[in-house]
Amino acid sequence: MAFSGCSGNRYAITSQPGSPGNTETIKSVETDNVKSVNEPSYEEDGLSADTLILTVDSNPVYWPEFHFWLNYIEKYYRNYHPEAITSWNAEQNGMSLNDFFLSCAVGYACKDRAIEAKSKELGIELSVRDLAEIENKRKSDIQIYGSVSEYLHIVSSMYVSEEVFEYLTKIDYLGNYLFERLYGAKGEKCTDEEISAYVRKQGFMCSKYIFLSNTDSDGKELSEEKLAENQKLLEDFLSRLQASDDRMTLFDATMKEYGNDMEISNYPDGRLFVPGSMGEEFESAFLKLKETECSGIVKASAGCYVILRMPIFPDMAVDSSGNTLRYSTAYDYMFRNQIEALTEKMEIKYEDAYYKLKLRKLSEKGEEK
Repeated sequence: MAFSGCSGNRYAITSQPGSPGNTETIKSVETDNVKSVNEPSYEEDGLSADTLILTVDSNPVYWPEFHFWLNYIEKYYRNYHPEAITSWNAEQNGMSLNDFFLSCAVGYACKDRAIEAKSKELGIELSVRDLAEIENKRKSDIQIYGSVSEYLHIVSSMYVSEEVFEYLTKIDYLGNYLFERLYGAKGEKCTDEEISAYVRKQGFMCSKYIFLSNTDSDGKELSEEKLAENQKLLEDFLSRLQASDDRMTLFDATMKEYGNDMEISNYPDGRLFVPGSMGEEFESAFLKLKETECSGIVKASAGCYVILRMPIFPDMAVDSSGNTLRYSTAYDYMFRNQIEALTEKMEIKYEDAYYKLKLRKLSEKGEEK
């Protein structure tokens, strides 16, 4: 079911400054709508829709919303760390997983309140058209699923309650409008100097490459004969490239026809990467190249590369959707940092219910809380 609202991907998973625990980050999670788990991970005795968990600048955060974020965090922690949860007493960023998950959920709740507060300060609110669009989508979903009760059942399975879903939908609208007001819909208010600062901070490098793997599609090692064929293919390509009057077109065509990493074709201006992400052999060869210069055959443990170093420029495409580096800088760097800064200034009051939240026993492993 494609519900509108709540993309769930506004922020990296981080522990909240000022909450019990520390402030280090965990792997950023980008995803679409999140389904809550069938068996809640947190003990719910005494918790209800009216249970106040905390307040953020006097704005209440009740159990259903907090529960949604806990489920979200656990789901994606498991996805990125499938072997990590062997005990809820295990540590993450210097605290138990129980405290870490709680702290992350506080962070999400605070950031949504920061978006609300900044939007209110700038006079940004949902229009009559927005509200009608949301209501029409609700009616359409009810019609698709046959009844209000079935619609509510599905919404609750994903967002704990319709009230939580409606609130997160509202925040998505406000967040989009706030970003547009501050940086422009496509990040056009972000300056070249700000982009350069982001590139330096991240240590971005940019390349295209042809990769021939040492394994087949089933993960089996290639035969010596096939490895020799790959070597010959790259050698012939480099000879043709040297003699070509249109090196870029030839490189792109060969990359698409023979390359085993098909994702690279999603980056027409080259793929950005950060230090350490492509392996030592790749990065070492890349750093020896000048812009638009091509490497020889680079042998790595996974296979062979031919690398083309590409320039980095503000309006280059950085993903398959066509978003530019300017937009990415505005959203991922400036907007998120601004929301983080607003969040750090917020006053958080924790209720007794917050301190009583404990992770359930891991039923699939039979381990203690």
